[in-house]
Amino acid sequence: MDTAPETCLVMQAKMEETQAFENRVLERLNAGKTVRSLLIAAVELLTEAVNILVLQVFRKDDYAVKYAVEPLLDGDGPLGDLSVRLKLIYGLGVLNRAEYEDCELLMALREELNHDGNEYSFTDDEMLGPFGELHCVTALPPTPTFVDGSDPELQAMQRQRYMQIVRSTMVLSLTELISRISLKKAFQK
Repeated sequence: MDTAPETCLVMQAKMEETQAFENRVLERLNAGKTVRSLLIAAVELLTEAVNILVLQVFRKDDYAVKYAVEPLLDGDGPLGDLSVRLKLIYGLGVLNRAEYEDCELLMALREELNHDGNEYSFTDDEMLGPFGELHCVTALPPTPTFVDGSDPELQAMQRQRYMQIVRSTMVLSLTELISRISLKKAFQK
């Protein structure tokens, strides 16, 4: 019996499922037009991904879930905090160091923006610095050079274009990070 066509169909279905998931993440991140809204969406999506990974670690029988797992993951439980759950799955070897550090940095950035009343642009130094530290960001685009005395409208257009390129770089990089984490399987190589 030839199983090659069945195997191909299963692989195609998984690829389509993966693409659909990445599209959902991309749409959700792309909906955020500000740095703050992008980071909020990114951390929410990371929380979902981490929750799925943490649940894979535990026993699945009803008794264990109700009396052992749920109290651990409850908001007041020892694993109620996202940072603690991240440490757990990193310590268990589910996440690599770069993924773990990126998640921690994104959470710290979001927390910082929660306490800072300023609205930042994607191209502000306060954002470019931390964005450049993310391992998932291959390279931020170079800052355009502006010639003194050149057309102010052209400069404004170049600044807007640069901001859009940086924003797109962040959206795509975070989509890749979140998708990669979401599609991991705990304790499977």
